[in-house]
Amino acid sequence: ARASLDLEERVRDLLVVAGLQEIITYRLTTPGREAALLPGKQAVTDVPYVQIANPISADRVVMRRTLLPGLMEVMAQNARLRERLSFFEIGPVYLPTGGKELPTEPRRLAIGLAGRIAPASWRDADPSRADFFDLKGVVEALLAGLHLRTSTFEPLAHPTFAPGRTVRLLVDGQEVGILGEIYSK
Repeated sequence: ARASLDLEERVRDLLVVAGLQEIITYRLTTPGREAALLPGKQAVTDVPYVQIANPISADRVVMRRTLLPGLMEVMAQNARLRERLSFFEIGPVYLPTGGKELPTEPRRLAIGLAGRIAPASWRDADPSRADFFDLKGVVEALLAGLHLRTSTFEPLAHPTFAPGRTVRLLVDGQEVGILGEIYSK
């Protein structure tokens, strides 16, 4: 357990050095928020959730299964206030396990980048905007900082992300994550 906490702190340090800001979002959500990330993929009721017996509000009725909706909400709120958005969150998700009373609580990492990658200046009045390749660069820097040299990226089709801008990350041949550019509407 101590080794995993040390690794998590190292990941935090590396992401902060890369210019990202840590956020902490609600662990409670609604199935609809998560279903919005999977357009046309499955009905809300098809996904098992850890239900809250006495929810505090209609917006907080189940335990989250992914960090993305909370991250997207923070990014949308901050888009009105700043031109550069670079956030990350490390936290648990809650996955029901068949026949067991308590869910598994694996820890996940979510990274979100949007907006200009640098402030406007006299040399560059309209700097480029963050895209898939900036995200990939942050992840590559993280992998290098963790001394994980045996990583590969493979193209992937995923309903949440844009075609041609989605990959799965493999470390030592094992899938450890998905990187993608969210469809902009």
